[in-house]
Amino acid sequence: MKRSLAMLTLALSACGEPLDAPKTGPKTKAPAPVVKAEPVEEQEAWFYNPAGKRDPFSSFLARPPRPEDNPDAPPLQRWDTDRFVVTGIIWNVDAPRALLVDPEGTGHVVRHGTYVGRNWGKVTAISEDGVIVTEEYRMIDGELVVNPVSIQFGGAGKK
Repeated sequence: MKRSLAMLTLALSACGEPLDAPKTGPKTKAPAPVVKAEPVEEQEAWFYNPAGKRDPFSSFLARPPRPEDNPDAPPLQRWDTDRFVVTGIIWNVDAPRALLVDPEGTGHVVRHGTYVGRNWGKVTAISEDGVIVTEEYRMIDGELVVNPVSIQFGGAGKK
């Protein structure tokens, strides 16, 4: 018991400060002067409209569903535009038409406005030289890209 009492006395004396000594803290500064705020001008309410903007949480690497993912896609939209071959054209009439052959060997008659290819390209011109399919798509930054693809007789499309 004497030993524990001696340890307690030693521990208390090691603190260095008596228990009833007043503590002096840092000097306090005078309060800052009060500044009156000027009245705030009334601002118009601002609202965010997400219409026409891409979802910021969707991955820009993810691609939209493609026609080959959908077995019910029209036959002209199952392949890329440059995989078709022109085998015949009727061009000196009011409504020109062309015969496109797909990689499986099936022929398809197309006219102005017919969708061709996986990128929803549209036939915009039919001439004696071939068919021009115009593909439109948006880049990640929202820029509209118009890509005309020329499909010529017996050859693949040229960009």
